[in-house]
Amino acid sequence: MSKSCFFIHLAPVVVAIFISQVHSSGPALAEETACVIRITQKTLGGQQTLCGKLLVEAQDGSLLLEDNQQVLHVIPGEDVTHREILDEPQELTPKELGQKIVAELPDGFTFLTTRHYLICYDTSPGYARWSAALLERLFSGFHAFWSQSGLDVIQPERPLIVIIFSDRKDYERAAKSEVGDASHSIVGYYNQLTNRITTYDITGSDSTNTKASQSSHSVGAKILKNPRASSLVATLVHEATHQLAFNAGLHIRLSPTPVWLSEGIATYFETPDLTNSRGWRSIGAINPPRLELVVRQFTPGLLTRLITDDKPFHTPEEALVAYAHAWAFVSFLATMKKDAFCSYLSQFKSKSPLAEDSTADRLAGFKTAFGKTPDALEPELIRYINSLARRKR
Repeated sequence: MSKSCFFIHLAPVVVAIFISQVHSSGPALAEETACVIRITQKTLGGQQTLCGKLLVEAQDGSLLLEDNQQVLHVIPGEDVTHREILDEPQELTPKELGQKIVAELPDGFTFLTTRHYLICYDTSPGYARWSAALLERLFSGFHAFWSQSGLDVIQPERPLIVIIFSDRKDYERAAKSEVGDASHSIVGYYNQLTNRITTYDITGSDSTNTKASQSSHSVGAKILKNPRASSLVATLVHEATHQLAFNAGLHIRLSPTPVWLSEGIATYFETPDLTNSRGWRSIGAINPPRLELVVRQFTPGLLTRLITDDKPFHTPEEALVAYAHAWAFVSFLATMKKDAFCSYLSQFKSKSPLAEDSTADRLAGFKTAFGKTPDALEPELIRYINSLARRKR
């Protein structure tokens, strides 16, 4: 699973440069932050105009904007030639948004809208509807779970965007501009910069020639018979959980959210249920591959490393074990320390885009919520993991 999912944290080098500008020049927030502005920007071919909500401004004039397609733009201050405040945001209807996105995609794409999603696809209509039904089920479960846990979650005002390719090669060509050569080894990803999920039908279910008139239930029954169905469902739910977390207020896009927390939540939600026609039914089910790995390779002291440092998730030799530990730790905290866990999550609602947290900040935030260090919680975590292992026998 760790090789089939990919979560883009920052991506382009220009973002890293902008972060350094923000932190080397002092406070980043401008007086007009959160207003909508129109800027003219110098480009290699001349200039372009861009409208968007102003999220962050560095003292050198560099800007972080969010446009009406939910894409974040980093604008170097030296490239801004004109700027004005707009009276009203230029919002798009779901139909207008779908038309704009499809126009940027290869020929053959169309879109459908649901209550919370905009699905752009070149698969069969039946496959797209089945995916949409799965996503809506996850949306309801995600919001109900956190609301019942006592955490305030936000209902997104704009549709959540998902792009589904029918063909792997087309997917890889499109994904390469965002994830580089990783496009060959992953089957789906959520990008914080675009706020979109991009994936493809890894089951090849369109070979069944599903008809537009078929129900998502009957299409789902065919899809879930495929040997790769479990990986498909887990990937889609995993990436969709990332997207939900960043749009429900659990995390803030481009803010310093620890990777263990984001990945732990996504793995906590991802476990498929192939006995259900939608492929997924419950939250927090035991994740057998993650559990098996953490039982075999539990690493004392790793929790403190994960909480203070994201590197294990980006190191091939450590990533699988890091993901397994993140799943186990979130499962433990959500089950055994729910109130403290929600208190901990609430800390991240106030994090600003492009802010930074030091190692000391991360540890202090954890101790404030749980009253203990990660190392002090390890004995309880081990007992919890052992109890899960006994249940799976």
